Amino acid sequence: MIIHLVGTKAQYIKMAPVILETARQGLAFQLIYTGQHSETFSDLQSNFGLGPPDIRLSELTEAKDRQSFIRWLWAARRAANSSSMRHVWNDASAIVVHGDTASTLLGARIAKRYRRPLVHVEAGLRSFNYFHPFPEEIIRVMVSRTTALHCCPDAVAMQNLGRANVTGERLLTHGNTLIDSLRMAQSHSNNQTTDNGPYGIFSMHRHENLFKKSRLLSALSILNRLSEIVPIKFVLHPVTQHRLESLRLLDALRNNDRIRLVERMDFFAFHRLLRGARFVATDGGSNQEECALLGIPCVLLRRATERPDGLGESVLLADLDAERILPFVREAASKDRPPVDLPDVSPSKVIVDRLAKYSQ
Repeated sequence: MIIHLVGTKAQYIKMAPVILETARQGLAFQLIYTGQHSETFSDLQSNFGLGPPDIRLSELTEAKDRQSFIRWLWAARRAANSSSMRHVWNDASAIVVHGDTASTLLGARIAKRYRRPLVHVEAGLRSFNYFHPFPEEIIRVMVSRTTALHCCPDAVAMQNLGRANVTGERLLTHGNTLIDSLRMAQSHSNNQTTDNGPYGIFSMHRHENLFKKSRLLSALSILNRLSEIVPIKFVLHPVTQHRLESLRLLDALRNNDRIRLVERMDFFAFHRLLRGARFVATDGGSNQEECALLGIPCVLLRRATERPDGLGESVLLADLDAERILPFVREAASKDRPPVDLPDVSPSKVIVDRLAKYSQ
C-alpha cells in the first residue's frame, strides 16, 4: 500500500497528477491529508477529479498564523503517532511526500519511525544556505537524510544531491509534476482568461515578508507603485489576510481602486487568471515555476531561491528592490505575450513507474 501524504495546497496541486497516475496504473494507495491547509481543498478535489482523502490527521481550521500553525502541528503529530494509525504506517510499502513544508518533514519522521521507504517528490532543490529560504532549506536537508527514492526534477537537483553526499536512489523525472497539472488546467480552460485589459498579479505569503514589519511595509509600497503601472490583482492567502488585518493595513489596500483584493482560488481558476496577466510579483516558489513554464514575466520577492526555473529569462530574483523591479515590470506590462507550449513530458508517470516497484 502506497501512502500519499499531502498537507498544503501547493503540494496537492503538484501531487494530484501523481495520485491520478497511481490510480491509473492500478496500484493500491491511500491519500492522507495532514490538515496544514484546508481552505479550497474541496475545490481542488473537484478540479482534478479526486475524491476526499482516506484519512485526515487534523480537522482543525487552516494554519494561518503562528498560533494556529502550532495547534495544527501538535494535532497532526499526535494523530500520526496514535495507536489507530500504527497499522496504516506498518502496512505502507512506501510513504510519498512532496517539497519542503512541515507536512513533508512530518512524513519523513513517520517513515523513519516505522522504517518505511520514503519517496521525496521534487527532491534535490538546494540554495546551500540554511537561512535563505528559511525554513525550507533546512527541511529539505533533513528530509533527504531519510529518503530512499529522491525524485529530482532536473539535472541540477541530481547534482545537488551528489554534492551533498546523500544516500538513496536518485530518479530524474525530466521536469516538475506541475507540468502535468498545468496541462490538465489548460485542457479544462481551453486557454481562456478571466479578464480583458492588462493587469498584473501580486501574491505574498512567506514568513520573512509577513512577520518582519519593515519588509511587509516595503512590499506593500512596491505593490502600490506597481498599481500605478497597471491594475493589480492581489491574491490573498489566508495567512496574508490575517496578518494585514491584525496590523490594520487592509483598508488602505481596499481603498486603492487600482488594486483588487482576490481570495485564494482553486487551481484551474488561478490558471485562467495567470494566463491573462502581463506579469506576476510573488514570493512563492510554485508561482515561479508556473510562470517559467508559461513564459510569464515574474518578479520574485525574495532574497534567494533554490529553484533555477526561469532565472535569467522570464524570472527576476529581485528581493524588495524597487529600482530593479519597476523597470522590469514596465517592460513586461507594455508587451503582449505569445503562448508557450508545455514540455512534452510526464514527470508524474516517470515517478509512478518507479513507485510500482514498491507495490510488488
